[in-house]
Amino acid sequence: MRLLLLNGVYGASEHFDALREALAPEIETRVLPLRREGLPDPAGGDAFAPLVDRLDLELESFAPEADDLPALFGFSLGGALALEYVLAHPHRVSSLILVNAFGRYSQGPLHAASAPALRTWPPAWAHPALTARIVHRVPWMRRGLFHPDAPLDAIERGVRAAVGSVTHDDVRFQLAHLGLGIPADFAARLAAAAERTPMLLIASRDDVVVPPHHTEWLAATMPAAVRLPPFEGGHAFFQHDAAAVALAVRAFLEARRVPASQP
Repeated sequence: MRLLLLNGVYGASEHFDALREALAPEIETRVLPLRREGLPDPAGGDAFAPLVDRLDLELESFAPEADDLPALFGFSLGGALALEYVLAHPHRVSSLILVNAFGRYSQGPLHAASAPALRTWPPAWAHPALTARIVHRVPWMRRGLFHPDAPLDAIERGVRAAVGSVTHDDVRFQLAHLGLGIPADFAARLAAAAERTPMLLIASRDDVVVPPHHTEWLAATMPAAVRLPPFEGGHAFFQHDAAAVALAVRAFLEARRVPASQP
């Protein structure tokens, strides 16, 4: 089985290291970070189209055989991209795993207040060691961004990976996808997509970046999707609970695996 991992804002490939190790060797993985790489800011009804096209090329490279359909693991903004992909190409992936994801982002007061700073300040402003210590020492930040039991060294590795991998321009490009409106037929199309493509919804209880109500909306909109009970922790909880998440992902994919000999 093959699983393409899609990251979100400030996402780095290293953030998936523990999960990829836990999924191996049964599941082959690759990461597609969301970078600008010459793309314009999203605009209009086809806002995700350039990223969908890029994802299509990546999937063709990752799983070129027509009878070897890969699955998508969409985290945060990567989950929104995964949904847009199956709306555009409903028969090119075997299933979706959506983790702390959203269809269209809904900002709360905290997010609205922090968004201008994120757009204005370059990622280099963050001093990884200092940032990690602050996050680790403030319980609601440690719980809401990582996991209540996340050690300091793991938090610092995550911060360093993000700061080292993402440019200011990348962050502005990523954040531009959070202010998109909801198309009139969006919910109906998602519901139909979940009937065609198996989907697994995973959320964490204390996520302060993509709060659980986003997953609740997806579950209500897509009744055919499978939803797991919430995990403990925050946005990047799977960096701490990689083994448990890998177990759930593996079980979901195995249960829906169709042998290559079958149509």
